[in-house]
Amino acid sequence: MRRCLTHALVAVAMTAPMSAFAQENNNCPPGAWFCEEVEPPRGPTAEPPPDAPAEAAPAEVLPPPPRGAARPAPPPVVVYETSPSGPPPQVIVVTPGAAPPPRVIVRRVAPPAPPPPAKRRWRRHWGINLRMEGAMMGREHGGAEDAGMGGVGISLRYRPVPAFAIDAGADFLAGTDYNGDQRTEVPLSLSGMLFVNPRSRTQFYFMGGLNIAHAEVDRSSSAAASSAEFVPDTEYDYFGAHGGIGLEFRLSPRIALNVDALGFVRSRTDDGLVPEYTDPHTGRTTNTSGGGLFRGGLSIYW
Repeated sequence: MRRCLTHALVAVAMTAPMSAFAQENNNCPPGAWFCEEVEPPRGPTAEPPPDAPAEAAPAEVLPPPPRGAARPAPPPVVVYETSPSGPPPQVIVVTPGAAPPPRVIVRRVAPPAPPPPAKRRWRRHWGINLRMEGAMMGREHGGAEDAGMGGVGISLRYRPVPAFAIDAGADFLAGTDYNGDQRTEVPLSLSGMLFVNPRSRTQFYFMGGLNIAHAEVDRSSSAAASSAEFVPDTEYDYFGAHGGIGLEFRLSPRIALNVDALGFVRSRTDDGLVPEYTDPHTGRTTNTSGGGLFRGGLSIYW
């Protein structure tokens, strides 16, 4: 009994101060155990609390590919053809185990343009011209009906530039001259040749120069017919000029054919007293003569 009374006295002693503390605050209701100042709620303008951070989406784990699945197709095989007219290209296709055959794509590629031909530089040429020729003499003013001479010739040619050449030649002619006498003659000539189209295979040229000649004439037949004073063996020397045109046709870089026609005018340079030509109708005499030469031959260059 005493123990129960004791416990009751202790409980009354502890509750009495707490009730008194609550009564001291006028804002607390009577008999309240605890009372503290609470801030009144804010108006509607109060900001809402921040949202909670969104949770990251869980990573999706892909299942491994099943065994025996088809592998991706290999890249296509590309074949380049450099020339449509050439042999067919060799195509080598490597096929994997169970994969489908690869695609073959053929692309035609135009061959590159060939480089321009190298420009050939001109180099100086030397050459030899071998020819045959015939002399043309008029029959006017008492010329012999059977007059005509022919022969052969040779020239050494030097061509330093494409459009020009120097020709030094020697010829031998024989036959019946204008007076009907038997004549042999050796002309020497120095000529210049001007080529109009030196880059062509067929080249047109002008030719001109100077010449000298020595002739031996047997005048026995013509003197006996005219009963004139004569010397059986007569020699003449000449100096003159010539000019003409011609064609050179190249068979190869070293061999060419030549055809030309030349006219010449000359006069005697010896000390003979008897005139060489006399007009039977007028009796006029002269030591100046002229004629033409037709020549054709072969030129060899190196």
